[in-house]
Amino acid sequence: MPSRSQVRRLLADGLGYEEAGRRLGVPAGQAFLIATGLPADGGDTLTTTEQHRPGMPQESTQHLSNPPAENPTGEDGTHQWLKRRATADGRMRQAAESRDAVPEGERAPGDVHELTNVLTRDHDRVTALLKQVQALPGVKKGGSEAQRLRRQSLVDLIAEALASHEPAEQRHLWPTVRDVLEDGDHLADQALEQESEGTRTLADLQRTSPDSEEFDDLIEQLGDQLRKHVAFEDAVFARLRENLPQEDRERLGSRVVQAWKGAPTRPHPHAPQHPPAAVAAGGMAAALVDRVRDTVGGRPADRGGTERDDT
Repeated sequence: MPSRSQVRRLLADGLGYEEAGRRLGVPAGQAFLIATGLPADGGDTLTTTEQHRPGMPQESTQHLSNPPAENPTGEDGTHQWLKRRATADGRMRQAAESRDAVPEGERAPGDVHELTNVLTRDHDRVTALLKQVQALPGVKKGGSEAQRLRRQSLVDLIAEALASHEPAEQRHLWPTVRDVLEDGDHLADQALEQESEGTRTLADLQRTSPDSEEFDDLIEQLGDQLRKHVAFEDAVFARLRENLPQEDRERLGSRVVQAWKGAPTRPHPHAPQHPPAAVAAGGMAAALVDRVRDTVGGRPADRGGTERDDT
């Protein structure tokens, strides 16, 4: 073990406890203890005499007894090793390729009817898909072709979900907000503008190759728009629960679920958003066209969020 004079000599040369400890082969906290006779964790209340002992720094010494932890899992080398192991494991690779990206559970279970619960569950499903998209590297981050195709399929699943979600809100949620809340017109107009922005972004994504940097940029844009819109609607839902009876909310929730069944499956940026009758009529026409296109041509969503192209 180093002597007190050895430690103090290094300190006198202008070194700190970390470097002194490194040179002497001991932890910094132990070097401090040798030099001062006091623990570095600050657990003792120091007397005036102790505060002026040789080797006592002016600043806190807590960091000497608790050096920064190192987490090797964040290092690039560790990530590369894990990637090689996963690639070499046939079962792991097969499981990843066959995994369905659609969130588990029914979209609207039979025991969930209340309007805000129905819509919140749908938000959660879309958010889960978005997180999967953002977890996969795109062109800018050197993503593989398989990863880019998976991102495309996940984006199409989001488009498919929102294509029915938003028209149902336009028919049943926002007219109710206009009627029930004092500032309902303003809130509904804000929401419809946000939905228009998101729909345009989704339409742009579906026209853009997943092998382009533009696709990556549009995904980031969509993520920002969805987060903003979900937070906005959560605040509106809280006010509806305070101002609209449970019975009415359950009736509206059932109508939303019913509206999903005949809704479009693709984004339509130019579709009417109000009044409800126009939304319903436009949705029926768009849904018919979408289902023909889905049947004849297939779409990335058919891959269920995997990279395999089954179309």
